[in-house]
Amino acid sequence: MSWLDTFRIAFDNLRQAKLRFTLTCLGVMIAIATLFAMVSFGAGLRAETMGSLQLQDLLRSFRVLGPEQSQYITRLREEKPEKPASRKRLPLNDNLVERVSRLQYVETVQPEIRLPVELQNGKSRYLGWVRGAIPELKRNPPYSKITAGRFLNAGKAKEIVLSRGVAEILGFKDAEKAVGQTIELRTDQLRPVSGQDDLPIETVTGKFRIVGVLPRLAASRGGTFYGGSVIPLDLARELWRKNPASAASLTALRGGLESREREYPLIDVRVSDSSQLEEVRKTVESWGASTFSLVDEMDKVKQAFLILETIFSVLGTIALVVASLGIANVLIMSVLERMQMIGTMKAIGGTDGDIRRIFLFEAGLIGVVGGLAGLAAGWLLTRVAHRIIAHFFLKNGITEIPDLFAYPAWLILGVIGFALVFSMIAGLLPANRAARIDPVKALKTA
Repeated sequence: MSWLDTFRIAFDNLRQAKLRFTLTCLGVMIAIATLFAMVSFGAGLRAETMGSLQLQDLLRSFRVLGPEQSQYITRLREEKPEKPASRKRLPLNDNLVERVSRLQYVETVQPEIRLPVELQNGKSRYLGWVRGAIPELKRNPPYSKITAGRFLNAGKAKEIVLSRGVAEILGFKDAEKAVGQTIELRTDQLRPVSGQDDLPIETVTGKFRIVGVLPRLAASRGGTFYGGSVIPLDLARELWRKNPASAASLTALRGGLESREREYPLIDVRVSDSSQLEEVRKTVESWGASTFSLVDEMDKVKQAFLILETIFSVLGTIALVVASLGIANVLIMSVLERMQMIGTMKAIGGTDGDIRRIFLFEAGLIGVVGGLAGLAAGWLLTRVAHRIIAHFFLKNGITEIPDLFAYPAWLILGVIGFALVFSMIAGLLPANRAARIDPVKALKTA
């Protein structure tokens, strides 16, 4: 019997039992749709995360850490901390910033400067933090996403870029109308005291012009400095040096304000090419500094996504196994119902192999049809889920919506292959049982 004849017989058999064939395919479809949706979600999370890291150029940047951050990373990695005398600590000050900026391949150096401030627009007030930022940050997310206004210029101009949330708190519901408006910024400063009753802290006020407003972005699109408003770095540095935001500031008060040089909690360094990242890091570490880069954690990130995708795959496979049992049950019942047909085919020269192929073809057809239907249903399910997620983001004012579902070729071909393989395995028992039927007994039974 030719393969084409085998296919025709198998197809005719399934067509004659339309309801049974349809219900069995529905079981496979549900299993494949579940498997496809869950794995595409895991693949989408991986693609979105890795794409976000590449978009932000975080794979070509690293941080020079202060003592607190260095100890935190050490504990996180469960490493044994160094003894205080084993390494001379490198102060994170302007000298180090200048020294790092002179290194080959270094593109930008951004010290971490955060100020507790009060922003006021009329009767609207916001208590929070602002950061200092260099103009070069406009090339990086989220500041490259500014649609209302522009980013900061170089110098000490009293300009400010607001996050969308802060702008709304200050009464600017329309981001475009906020650009060009002036708000007040208040912060505390240390000052010399002339008597015992004088307080060493005073409040200073400045008027800042809003030059830009960030759109509300999804969290995965946020960059290193996302989550607050920014002012020019040089101006922020002046205010920060006199701001009593840390214990070090009050301690330095005893030595006089003029002699005090505050250290930065960390410094962000971005290189021109990711291939030069390790070379620049090793140079900085050789000076006695501690550094951290997301490149160090990439293997752990990939491993975490692999575990997540494996869990999703196992759950989907369980559903497919259940559907395969349904295929086996249907085909076994079909064998019992077609005893006369099987006996007749063997009596006129049909071999055991021919009978086996017919039932395997039937199982394969159920798997392929159910797999294709499951692929379409899974895609539709993920699109509905994406619409729901998009609606939630838009409801919260987030305009840039990530697609958390991915459809790589290996996934599409893989689920079809899975459906075919599992259905063929499910068809082995009925096919072998049909092949072993004695034609004489089958015809007598009929």
